[in-house]
Amino acid sequence: MEQEDLHHQLVLLGLRADTARVYEHLFRVRRATEAELAAALDLRGDGVRAAVKELITWGLAARHDTGRGVRAVIPEAGLDALVRRRQVELEQARIAVSQSFEEHRRSARPVDVDSPVEVVTGAAVKLRIRQLAAGVRHGIRRLDRPPHLFGAANRAEIEHLGRGVSYRVVYSRDCLELPGYLEDNVIPCVEAGEQARVAPELPVNMTVLDADLAWLTRPGDGPDARLVIVYAGGLLEALIGLFDLAWATAVPLHLTGGPAAAIKPADRRLLVLLNSGISDTRAAETLGLSRRTFYRRLEQLMAQTATTNRFQLAAVAAGRGWLS
Repeated sequence: MEQEDLHHQLVLLGLRADTARVYEHLFRVRRATEAELAAALDLRGDGVRAAVKELITWGLAARHDTGRGVRAVIPEAGLDALVRRRQVELEQARIAVSQSFEEHRRSARPVDVDSPVEVVTGAAVKLRIRQLAAGVRHGIRRLDRPPHLFGAANRAEIEHLGRGVSYRVVYSRDCLELPGYLEDNVIPCVEAGEQARVAPELPVNMTVLDADLAWLTRPGDGPDARLVIVYAGGLLEALIGLFDLAWATAVPLHLTGGPAAAIKPADRRLLVLLNSGISDTRAAETLGLSRRTFYRRLEQLMAQTATTNRFQLAAVAAGRGWLS
């Protein structure tokens, strides 16, 4: 790491600029008296004393055994303490800003407070969505239908799932028909822990973040893109109710088989894709099969279950737990 970068990172962790300089110098020289530090860094004596005291307080420096001078120590424990302090400060700042905004909102004229809606347009839409999503604490609920603002890959969701954020997503059937969307977005997210369901169609493209807010998107080029953010209130409750209704009536999309499933994983995925309602051609493409091989597997499953049509096959598969 470059020296300038190290200094920046130490300040970012919460050390004062002069304290960071003293800490860096101690790492280079291993030991120095306060007078030597003042001379080397062109600092006043009281400034050096304050920096040394701060470093000792955080466990980043210690008095030398001989009583002469100060030395840097292994930083892990001290850095952990700084990180925790920084996290507490950031949370306190978040609470203070939220409270200030709420106080302002309550004291504002009625015309300013009656609408719990924020509208963002144009180039700022994607940035605002990223800012909102980065603040998720517990879970995201989403109604997903084309067209989309972002590409198929969804690295942010996979990162969130990895740190314990829950995702429940209802996809419209035409999402799964989009080239690459099932393979590059849906399957990786489901395999990472997303709970997914499929509906024939959805009325909006909507995301609910925790229980705090929701946003609806209208993709477009340039100034035509539009983002509507809905904050706490009756409208947000209605949107959450819309999601709950869509979730309750959608078909589960379980693309990862459990160890107890009495069916080959490839056949189970075939059944799940068909049950979601996507076309035979799209299902075959997703499975990497030719149409001929796809239909041969379908016939084999019907023979295995003693069924004569897809409706019977779906009913038997559900009854045997192959789709859950």
